[in-house]
Amino acid sequence: MDSHQKIEIIQIIIALCLLITTPTLTAADTTVTPDTLSRETSLQPVRSYRIPANLSFCGHPLPLKKRYCREMLDRELTIAAYNRAQVILWLKRAPRYFPLFSREIKALGLPEDLKFLAVAESSLIEDIHSRAGAAGLWQFMRHTGRRVGLRITPTIDERLDPLTSTRKALEYLKFLHEKFAAWPLALAAYNCGEKRVADAVSEQQTENYHALSLPSESERYLYRLAAIKLILSDPVAYGYKIEPRECYKPLQLDYIQLNLRGEVSLIDFALKLGLTYHEIKKLNPHLISKRLPQGKFNLSLPPGYKDQVAGVIKKLPRLSTKKAYYKVKRGDTLKKISRRFNISVTRLSRLNQLESSKILIGQRLRLQ
Repeated sequence: MDSHQKIEIIQIIIALCLLITTPTLTAADTTVTPDTLSRETSLQPVRSYRIPANLSFCGHPLPLKKRYCREMLDRELTIAAYNRAQVILWLKRAPRYFPLFSREIKALGLPEDLKFLAVAESSLIEDIHSRAGAAGLWQFMRHTGRRVGLRITPTIDERLDPLTSTRKALEYLKFLHEKFAAWPLALAAYNCGEKRVADAVSEQQTENYHALSLPSESERYLYRLAAIKLILSDPVAYGYKIEPRECYKPLQLDYIQLNLRGEVSLIDFALKLGLTYHEIKKLNPHLISKRLPQGKFNLSLPPGYKDQVAGVIKKLPRLSTKKAYYKVKRGDTLKKISRRFNISVTRLSRLNQLESSKILIGQRLRLQ
């Protein structure tokens, strides 16, 4: 049994448990209260959702008359629709991020359906990290992020900047579409890599996504996106009804592009503006250290503060960027080194751009 099969089994078990133990999460009741929890309820029958006769994604019609394709969509739709907690959060988060996605998609002349990609990748959690090292709304790996022009340094990770990462993700998807000349192949390449898809097309002598043998997750990818589109486009049909007042509204922010000659204290910057360090960090998840980075970057602030920024930064001293290093010795682990130098394992990994906890004897680790 591979990891994807295990994940699927776990998702099904969780979904069934939620269905049995949370009878109030229906089309009419999306908010659980002590009063609703105390009601006597009977077990509702589990239903199967109807697969539409026709469905397209990014203008590509899915060949649902073929048994394999129809069953693939059925699988993804059933798993997603019965993960009630996840879908409810998708519906609540979508109004915050979809306006941004739609605006940037329209500017590049791309299909509106691409907004569902971020739902599949990150569940619309802007600072999420995967075990494989992907990060942000669009789940860029480090090397791909750098390749498309995102800054990833010990002080800034633009994969976590909603605005910048959205623009770069859409530009990359446009490039992939131009390269493969078909959205299904472009989306598969986004999921598993350009080379893997190009090699599969060449070796198997077909450009038909539905006829290609790809990694399991990539073969499922288009159908997962289509399932998400179905649910979010008509949530009531799948048993969900979220009141507008329960949704997360777009944040009202001022966006500023800064270009600093040297690093400055983010804590001092926040306090001088009359904000807290916590507020600045929550509005700017891409600022991953306690410093404002050198060079160009975007800064998000509550309305009414941007006019003070230039004056505040001018008064703040530039911090030293001198680097301190430690040479790994026998028996060392990241945890031991982090304790010795009072630095978190997460920070240590980011400073040294480590994809795992593996370190080698003699390796030089940056400490600041």
